[in-house]
Amino acid sequence: MSTPIGRRSVLAGALGLAGAAALPAALRAESERLRVVWWGNDDRTRRTLEVLKLYQAKAQGAELVGEVSNAEYFPKLATQLVGRNAPDIFQLEPGSFADFVQRGATLPLDDLMPQPIDTSGISRDLLDLCSLDGKVWGIPHGLNSFALMYDTAVFKAAGIAPPDEKTSWDDYADRMAELTKAAGRDQYWGSCDASGYGYAFQVWLRQRGADLFTADRTLGFSQDHAAEWFSYWDKMRQRGGCVPADIAALSPDSTITQMPLIQGKAATSLAFSNQIVGMQSATQVPLALTMYPNGGPGAKPGQFYRPATCWSIYARCKAPEAAAGFIAFFLSDPEAVKVLGVERGVPMAPAVRELILPTLKPVERATIDYVNFIADKVGPYPPPPPKGSQQFGRVMKRVADTVAFGNASISDGAAHLIADAGAIL
Repeated sequence: MSTPIGRRSVLAGALGLAGAAALPAALRAESERLRVVWWGNDDRTRRTLEVLKLYQAKAQGAELVGEVSNAEYFPKLATQLVGRNAPDIFQLEPGSFADFVQRGATLPLDDLMPQPIDTSGISRDLLDLCSLDGKVWGIPHGLNSFALMYDTAVFKAAGIAPPDEKTSWDDYADRMAELTKAAGRDQYWGSCDASGYGYAFQVWLRQRGADLFTADRTLGFSQDHAAEWFSYWDKMRQRGGCVPADIAALSPDSTITQMPLIQGKAATSLAFSNQIVGMQSATQVPLALTMYPNGGPGAKPGQFYRPATCWSIYARCKAPEAAAGFIAFFLSDPEAVKVLGVERGVPMAPAVRELILPTLKPVERATIDYVNFIADKVGPYPPPPPKGSQQFGRVMKRVADTVAFGNASISDGAAHLIADAGAIL
């Protein structure tokens, strides 16, 4: 089970670089063909492919086949798992991790540590980010948290202070409505519409002492919680503080290219801290990041540290030692970590962070500063979600859109969310 992550464990956790220049035995004479899949924008793909080339150059006889997909990633992976032809190494994240583990899709990695995956310097707190029922099923690429991204230039031009860690949800709504008017642009609003973002809903719930799921893997929120959330965004729409339903419908999740902020239709976006790297590469406007709005006086912390993504190994992988060797290379090879930077999150190891710091651009360094800044403002990592939870985001978005378009009342939408979310578990 997961354990709380505090300031000390996050900043002191380490995946040692000792001996990183020497390839693991599984890499030195490997003739297996390994398929590696991930999702992400062009910047992530470029970095990942470069590391795959480095691996093949250093590992005699190794052959890697890299595959990237986005909107179809999880449905495609699920289909491949059913057909027993899934890739050897695949990328997961907190919302999907436990679901795939409980479906028997992933290999427990405990027997592959500390060799070829050297975890001698990594704290158990960090390993628990990808643990379930006492076993490790994935190796996190790096740490991140939720982050509100914003266009610094539009706030400066409007003479309005951008959101910060002291901004409440009510303050945020007021400021976004004010910014929409002050910006005076056609088809431009202060905020994205996050009513269908399950991850944003989770932060909001935790500020109220609830969560998406409970420790016994059932729904952790009520119909009243859902109604209050939908009502908040409905009022934002009515005031012109966030994008309207037709634009929000085209922004189904945190996919960078579909964000209203990146498309030049909004000044802010609720996303994840590591995404600022890819977002900045996709837009000319200067970006900065801060925490999500807070719950007001007396509220609990809503944010927590999370693994941005992780590598897991297919349960039926024919060469698990070789797959584990690649993961070790990806996380600790000096050349590899410099290529990867912080695009997948802040490296877990202080030694890795120190190694890459001189190579980082200002926007990349900002992610490390942000992860350090929120260390005393985050809550514990949530319990593992139940089987079927990976579908929650799609359910949430579908119901939120029906409310946004006026095809369901707020109360009916809340009831549908409870019923539909319960049905997938």
